[in-house]
Amino acid sequence: MNQPNSRRPYRPLFADLAIAPELVSPLSGPSYGPFNVARRRWRKPLPAIIADAIANGQGLAARLQRGMWMPPDEEIFHQLCRATRAQLEALEAFREINWRE
Repeated sequence: MNQPNSRRPYRPLFADLAIAPELVSPLSGPSYGPFNVARRRWRKPLPAIIADAIANGQGLAARLQRGMWMPPDEEIFHQLCRATRAQLEALEAFREINWRE
């Protein structure tokens, strides 16, 4: 059985502190000194860019295969399918190259 007096009384989280809590802005702000300089200089590695492009192309190809509403001119739809497949083949070939920057 639960007795009413066995519960802990409510105590505010910052009751022990002499000062009130303060909201702190994140470090990724627009002008945060050295962090911002390092963030501007960082470049995504080329293999990661190619992998992202392949993932996006595969996602588009899967959506096209599942079917969707086609415009009245079906040739545009078929051109898009062919171009997507060609792009994926080219990206797969680029993935095999040992890129250096």
